[in-house]
Amino acid sequence: MKPLFIVLLVLNSIVFAQGQAPKLIVGIVVDQMRYDYINRYWDDFSEGGFKRLVAEGYNCTNTHYNYIPTYTGPGHASIYTGATPSTHGIISNSWFNKDTEEYGYCVSDPTMNTIGADNESGKMSPSKMLTTTFGDEMRLFSMNRSKVIAIGLKDRSAVLPAGHMGNFAFWLDSETGDFVSSSYYGLRLPKWAQKFNKRNLCETYLSEPWNLLLNSKDYDESLVDNSVYEGPFKGQKYPKFPHDLPSLIEENGKGLIKSTPFGNTLTKDMAIAAIEGERLGQDEHTDLLAISFSPPDYVGHQFGADSRETQDTYLRLDRDIETFLSYLDENLGKENVLVFLTSDHGAVRTPAYLKDRNIPAGYFDAEEPVRELKQFLQNIYGFGEWVKTYGNAQVFLNRELIFEKYLSLEEVQQQTANFMLRYDGVQKAICAHSLENNEFDTGSLASLQKGYHQKRSGDVLLVLDPAWIEYHHTGTTHGSGYTYDQHVPLIWYGWNVKSGKTTEKTAVTDIASTISSLLGISFPNGSLANVIPIPLGE
Repeated sequence: MKPLFIVLLVLNSIVFAQGQAPKLIVGIVVDQMRYDYINRYWDDFSEGGFKRLVAEGYNCTNTHYNYIPTYTGPGHASIYTGATPSTHGIISNSWFNKDTEEYGYCVSDPTMNTIGADNESGKMSPSKMLTTTFGDEMRLFSMNRSKVIAIGLKDRSAVLPAGHMGNFAFWLDSETGDFVSSSYYGLRLPKWAQKFNKRNLCETYLSEPWNLLLNSKDYDESLVDNSVYEGPFKGQKYPKFPHDLPSLIEENGKGLIKSTPFGNTLTKDMAIAAIEGERLGQDEHTDLLAISFSPPDYVGHQFGADSRETQDTYLRLDRDIETFLSYLDENLGKENVLVFLTSDHGAVRTPAYLKDRNIPAGYFDAEEPVRELKQFLQNIYGFGEWVKTYGNAQVFLNRELIFEKYLSLEEVQQQTANFMLRYDGVQKAICAHSLENNEFDTGSLASLQKGYHQKRSGDVLLVLDPAWIEYHHTGTTHGSGYTYDQHVPLIWYGWNVKSGKTTEKTAVTDIASTISSLLGISFPNGSLANVIPIPLGE
């Protein structure tokens, strides 16, 4: 055992024995935040936002996701459970249900009702997540005295972090512009949340155009405005500043705010209202506030990782974080709050942009390969619907037909894999049989295995070449096991955390175990149980 790790365990025991656990844990997840964004935009950040977290916090600079696929649902689930999709079961944002033969959303629950709006946006629950979160373990340990509140503009970025025992999860209803929730958590919104919605901040933030925060010459870390690699808003001819938000509401609805940096500000406002309304961090039982800043993902998807829109979103987020940290200082005290900041995944630079700079990249369209695969399997095995569906870079075979014909599932999987390898952009095609019967330690196969769930995943899983994506030719996306998607920030701040940094490789799944260790509670029940040796002191 490493000496530093021994010191950590001793300090943890002393801290917990003396009742000096943090009063509030704040988890900040920035959706689609590449690791390099902090360094890239550093010169234009304020002193009290990202720079303060880095200067006063403990920076784990070599933190990665350890599975494929790197999407929002799996990312948030993995951060808070300490497990990978192979265990917690959230294998994507949506996936094909082999029993119902329909695609289902990761947090959808038709047995629930919306609270806060007269629509179906709240028919959600964490029921498809198969393990506990560290928030659940906090609640179990404290006999439900600890509070767990989660906030995000996306439903999945609130429901999954809140866990199974969360007091409440809130997300934005695109129709009304209000924060809503599910009957899973209660019969009505808390009074403080109702009061917050009456402020109509969504409409307020959308009442003015989106202009650059700084002078245009300060955006030399990004491409020129209105580049060919960006996609415009619906109802907008060109993707260029200023974005006239008031005129775009009619075609885009109030959900437009999700694709602007002002959605981050709205999320920050809601987080502060939650602290005050729920009196978080006000007693001896540690509470959890899980915050997900969703707009960087929407902005990145539309405009790309090198757009001025993305840079401006992070500069404005930096100011929101500065305001939020100052609020925590003034109302709870830095010494009482443990903050961690990370991301649910990164993103690739727009492949069209990379190709124009002679970097290998491309776009994979599965429609024709899957159509030809169906014909190929019919040529071998006879007429029949041999392929059920294709999604999330996975082929789902018709197992009932395969078994009815007394064929070997392993053989049909291998024939499918060999066929899909014919196409440009496909680097690997891995059979489910291989993932179920082998143990892979490193590389993309290990990442695939950690993201593979035997009951929920497909029969053949594809790995595309670096910088190849299934997406349109503007903006960007994510999901791969390459470093641009897996390498994310992780900064610990506040409470007894000493400033510093480490280049030791850590996994995002280590976050939940580390917090559980610091609190002296049980690890989440599916956790990989790795603890980051964070230096502690007065």
